Amino acid sequence: MKKEKRMKKTAILIFLVFLSVQVSSASWFALGVNAGYRYLDDLVLGEIYGDGYIFEPYIRYSIPRLLTLELSYEGGYKKSGPVGFFQEDSTLSVTGLQLSGIIPIPIFRIRNVSTYLKIGIAHYFYKQDIDSEFVRQQVDHSKLTTVLGGGLNIYLFRGLFLTAEVKSIPLRVNPFDINVDLGGMRILFGVGYQFWLNL
Repeated sequence: MKKEKRMKKTAILIFLVFLSVQVSSASWFALGVNAGYRYLDDLVLGEIYGDGYIFEPYIRYSIPRLLTLELSYEGGYKKSGPVGFFQEDSTLSVTGLQLSGIIPIPIFRIRNVSTYLKIGIAHYFYKQDIDSEFVRQQVDHSKLTTVLGGGLNIYLFRGLFLTAEVKSIPLRVNPFDINVDLGGMRILFGVGYQFWLNL
């Protein structure tokens, strides 16, 4: 609980910094959406539900000479499978909100291509519903965690750009008092549009 409270305070602090930064002519916003594949680290749940496809709309705001902030939503992962001794029907869904800082990391110099490191925090929601003949079991919980990844943007024309990204999000939880790992690697590709604020 103490760790989650610290992470919530950090998220609030980052958001306040985001609001307090003075907008300049070098500032820009970007809107985009990524889609791709997420892996499920837990071996047992991986056998039941498997990995799956996800989508991730986002908004980015550039803080001149500092970093870019990104607020995104991850959705799309909802899988079904039999669980337990009686192989009862069940569903698992995982969604999340992410607030990340994007730091430019010039790995190589290619025109119209930029690489970056992404570090942030996330609030994930997970639901599991087991349709038992005896007692129906349901979990609807959430947990704070971290985001670590990297990627590249390929700028095309008039603010249009393509994105490729890899990131890891740990998510150890305890549904039904059993420790499981809902975290895993994400591999994403997407498109976005960037526009400048001329003030």
